[in-house]
Parts: sequence; C-alpha cells; structure tokens
Amino acid sequence: PFVIPEYLRTQLEEFEVLREFSNKNSYRRLLNNGPNQTYESLYEYFSQILEIHGPMEINNKLLVGEYENFPEEARKIVEDEGGLKSFLLKSLRFTMVDDLIGLRK
Repeated sequence: PFVIPEYLRTQLEEFEVLREFSNKNSYRRLLNNGPNQTYESLYEYFSQILEIHGPMEINNKLLVGEYENFPEEARKIVEDEGGLKSFLLKSLRFTMVDDLIGLRK
C-alpha cells in the first residue's frame, strides 16, 4: 500500500485544509452576504493561501486554479473589478513586487 512519507504529512494536511475550504459550497456561502462581504471573504480566502504558501506569481496555478473553481457569480465580481490581479490589489492586505503578490506586513 501507498504511504505518505512523514516529511510530507504536514504539507498534505495543509493541502487538505485548502481543498476543504475551496469546496464550491464554501464559495456559495461567500456570495450570500452581498457584494461587500463577498469581497472581504474572497480577500480572506486568498490571504489564507498566501499565508500558507508565501508570495506567489499572480498567474500561479494554485491561485488561478482556485479562482477558476469559483462559482460564476464570484468570477463575475472579480472580472467586473478588473480581474484577479486588480481585484486583489484593491485590498490593502496585498502588495505586489514585480509579478509576485504577497501579504502586507
């Protein structure tokens, strides 16, 4: 049988937490509280990803992949604000240097 090596178990646990959070039902809950709450919830979601993984390129597969899994309504909100990069940078939580997006300290 396949066994996850001990040194990878922490990363697996982090991954499982992210996958649970990215469940489409979680996204649906984000949309039920109106636009302002939706923005804040999305900011919080991406903040959690960046807290775990550190700064990333804006086109990182993890960020883009999660964004592509959002319900259509959430993607429309982001697109209406100028896309993922513009949407994140409108929040004071995030900063961008070159093509890396990270959390402000």
